[in-house]
Amino acid sequence: MKSSIFVLVFLSSKLFSQADSIVKVFSTDLMRANVLKGKPKDKIKKNTAHFRAVYYPSGELKYVEFVPANWDKGKRKRVKSSDKLKLYYQKWNPKTQELLNGITKKEANGNQHYIATLDEKGLVNNVDYINKKGKILWTFIMHWDEKGKSSQYDIKFYSKRNLSELNKELFAPDLSSIKTGWIARYKFNVAGITESVHVLDEFENLYYFYKFKHSKNVLESSYFRSDSTLVGSHSVRFNKNKKPSRITYFNQNQIIKNAITYEYPRKSEIVISQFNSKGEVIERRILKKEKVN
Repeated sequence: MKSSIFVLVFLSSKLFSQADSIVKVFSTDLMRANVLKGKPKDKIKKNTAHFRAVYYPSGELKYVEFVPANWDKGKRKRVKSSDKLKLYYQKWNPKTQELLNGITKKEANGNQHYIATLDEKGLVNNVDYINKKGKILWTFIMHWDEKGKSSQYDIKFYSKRNLSELNKELFAPDLSSIKTGWIARYKFNVAGITESVHVLDEFENLYYFYKFKHSKNVLESSYFRSDSTLVGSHSVRFNKNKKPSRITYFNQNQIIKNAITYEYPRKSEIVISQFNSKGEVIERRILKKEKVN
């Protein structure tokens, strides 16, 4: 009997039928928001946490169940997605919908982490970002179509923020303030590249938006008020390691306002230089890696 249970829980993509069900098993390491799109594993180790997807004979999904690893049993019970399964991770990439480095709730305490909530189809609904003090700073809200695909997500903020401080490549200080309850709506293409960001209040009134153009080693960002009035733009050049090397800012008439360069002489240091509209250095500073945002 024990060996039969072992086969049922830890077998993988080799399908086997019950009277009214078909079962597939997926590794948690392959979770890309939609756990069912990961390639089923041929073999799951006994001490490895994984997802168990159960289908009707027609192929329609019945439910997704999380099966904890041996080290996790007693801390996480088996939970079906209909019970609003919540999982804890150290890393989250919304562009690729990847949740990485799974941890337990106990391990999350006192550390920055992400909490992912799955819906009844096994799709990630929300991902909360929690700081070391246990406070939610913002929530990623996923948008899925009927085929389980996504081309946009929202980030809801719970305190005043500045988008340019969170991402200096995409956003500019001139137009990037966020108030409590506001939403930044990211739209991206099939390659996961961001094409635009619209900033809305809690009632989804548009305040401003960004449009992006991508080419080899260059990103062009243009920003507009809600009435489509151009506020300004900037271009970002990246080095061979895909790190920003120069950001040049332009006004609404495409005249250079200022520029910032980034040099990386050592792994632990970054040299930031600021230039005025005439190309003259007005400030240069050296930052240690741990102090760089």
